[in-house]
Amino acid sequence: MKTKKILEKMGIRPANEENFIILATVIKTFLNYTDGSLDSLINQKIPILSILNKLDRDELKFLKSEAEKINFSIEECQIKVQKAIPQDERKKVAAYYTIPSGTRLMAYAVEEFLKQSKRNKIILADPFLGSGLTLTTTIKKIGADKIEKVWGIELMPLPALIAFASLLHVMNGKWNKISVIAGDAFKEISEASSPFIDREAFIADVILTNPPFTRWKYLDEKYREYLLSVIEGLGYGKYITRREVSLQTLSMFLCDHILSDGGLLMSVLPASTFYTIYGRGYKDLLREKYGVYAVVESKSRASFSEDSGFKEVIIAAVKGSKRKPTLFIELNDDVEKAAKAIISGSGSYTAVDLHALPRFLDINWLVFFGENKLREIVIEVFKQGLSKKTLGYWDDVLGRDSIIRGVEMYGPEFFFIPNKYWKTVEEKRNLVKIESQGKELAINKEFLIKTLRKPSLYSRKIMAEVDTYMLSIPPVEFEELPSDLQEYIQWGIRSGAARPAINAYGKYWYSHVYKQMTTKKPFGQVFIPDKVDLLFKNRSVFANYTNEKVAASKNFYIIKGVSKSSAKLLAGWFNSTIFISVLILLGRKISETWTRFLENDYLELPLINLNKNDKEMMLEVVKNVDTILEKDLPPLWEQLGEEYRYELDLTLVKLIGIEKPKEKIEGLYHTLSNLLYKNE
Repeated sequence: MKTKKILEKMGIRPANEENFIILATVIKTFLNYTDGSLDSLINQKIPILSILNKLDRDELKFLKSEAEKINFSIEECQIKVQKAIPQDERKKVAAYYTIPSGTRLMAYAVEEFLKQSKRNKIILADPFLGSGLTLTTTIKKIGADKIEKVWGIELMPLPALIAFASLLHVMNGKWNKISVIAGDAFKEISEASSPFIDREAFIADVILTNPPFTRWKYLDEKYREYLLSVIEGLGYGKYITRREVSLQTLSMFLCDHILSDGGLLMSVLPASTFYTIYGRGYKDLLREKYGVYAVVESKSRASFSEDSGFKEVIIAAVKGSKRKPTLFIELNDDVEKAAKAIISGSGSYTAVDLHALPRFLDINWLVFFGENKLREIVIEVFKQGLSKKTLGYWDDVLGRDSIIRGVEMYGPEFFFIPNKYWKTVEEKRNLVKIESQGKELAINKEFLIKTLRKPSLYSRKIMAEVDTYMLSIPPVEFEELPSDLQEYIQWGIRSGAARPAINAYGKYWYSHVYKQMTTKKPFGQVFIPDKVDLLFKNRSVFANYTNEKVAASKNFYIIKGVSKSSAKLLAGWFNSTIFISVLILLGRKISETWTRFLENDYLELPLINLNKNDKEMMLEVVKNVDTILEKDLPPLWEQLGEEYRYELDLTLVKLIGIEKPKEKIEGLYHTLSNLLYKNE
């Protein structure tokens, strides 16, 4: 079929009728801004039109004749093309286009920016162009006469062609003021930074963009290394906090490279950019080189991108501006009002000086959205405690090595004992007897480590009753191991329970847990779950405590190197309503109700200062912990107001030295109860 052949030659997939109609609409738009002949179109000598050279004369004539029959507008095709991209490719390149409220916000903000900066003309750009919706919406708003030049880069050929055609339309046929490249923005811009290519091709006064959010692990390994080398080569190496980065932060470094001083950047970004380790470098760059005018979230939906599953925000920043503070705006239907506030810096929105944030608030900038009574309470408690030195930052009080992730194992139904195949039938001083389908084996305790398995097993009591072991076998020859252990290993091979470890580790696959035990030494008495459901429907406690030092699986963080009394005090702190409030406020939201902190996040949090506090008051806290240590507790929210929780919280607040401690606790309970009611 002729239409399919044309699309395939041009590298457009899928080669179906819908994409051909879109392509024909593009050609019709181009012809509208020539004398209507193919020769005039090809003779424009526009780089992106070189794609037409892949077609022979008959195919071009056919395409022109079909274009003349089309009734679609180029604006309709800007929307249609996203849906036409195959789902696998769309996911791979994160082709999710900005919704109208987002593009309108940017357009209005650019209009206000032009008024404030008194610029007559601007160079407008989007290095991650898509179908050009963001740029065309803005040009319609401010007028084509304000555009000195508009350019963009788009990876896929059909959206790139649509973007060029739509820009040509809103620019009233001014071919010489438009540049669109079908290619990789990182490659195109970095190569233009060489001394042999004029960088002027890639400069912008205003960048409006929605960069790709493709997960790092989904990118080809060679391409990941290429991206890192490009960004480091452009001088942003100090902002890359770890080798496993996020694509959107690399995209923002690229945008910084092309944005001129005094220029405006507005970008859709995943909210996680502002509360993950991967985004820390970008936050540093923003504070060093920009005035961050605003961070905007949508009040009615999670994303600013069509069909995106991410929670997203829009950031507005001006390069070289030192203006403070930053507005945190919840966008409703008031797009024009919000845009004016972004540029003027005034309005009834939360305003924050990002240069003066205490460490614990810098963890998660999203905490500043909206009126938040819980935020006020937590900030007040932490500020008072830090100033009195009754609270201290984690790494100062316990040290950076005091928190460690538990043991990761491949094949838990083999390495944990008991498991779903084997049960414990007898435990002696030196060995554990296990049984499966009438077969008994005795495993010597020199190969077993007492271990917390998963948080749900210890969710109702602070004291964890640990009756699970983990196999820890040194890397010796199989024949050197005791016969019962050999039988157990052979069962693991036959049953498939040990297959993940065998596939990952080769000959001494049964020793990968042992290696972690000797290097990480993952033993402690206080254990924090990796993540938690903030509704606490199936949890009564957050942190667990054990009388003896034991290990834990990767589902826990382990607190190391503290005394028994200090461990109880910390267990009280981590189970206090104050700390639960910190989780709600500052945690990384990984779903509607699930949240988590990572190791680096904990190091940025204040906790009870074990070195400076009143010893008698600390003992009072420990006594309160002892009263509930082995108590079977109801779901956490049912504990609010119960005497045992009230006494624990009140003693901790008094220990910290908070003014009017009873009022503070009662206010906290009231605020949390309201939040719970809203979320049910």
